[in-house]
Amino acid sequence: MTARSTWLPSHPFEWQFRAPAAGVDAVRQRLLAVLEDCEGFDVDRVRWRLHTAECAEELWLLRDAVFQAVSTQHCQAQAVQRINGLVPFFREVLPARLLTRV
Repeated sequence: MTARSTWLPSHPFEWQFRAPAAGVDAVRQRLLAVLEDCEGFDVDRVRWRLHTAECAEELWLLRDAVFQAVSTQHCQAQAVQRINGLVPFFREVLPARLLTRV
């Protein structure tokens, strides 16, 4: 037995890409729209994190980063209004018990 075969699995890893659940892309687009009039390195990082999120739960947890970006660029009241406006869209992809307003 060679050294290579002892540490490599017998079956090579196969990439398995899964399509996001129905409605997740719509919520992602809504979150990105909230950041439309914001700019800067930190905002670009949040956009990248939104694009790479794989499920509704990840998008829900990224609301905090979106809130911070909007409140920094505009004001806290504007951020609260925008984030609370997203709750109806999250109702389509998450259980109601997880949804709370800011």
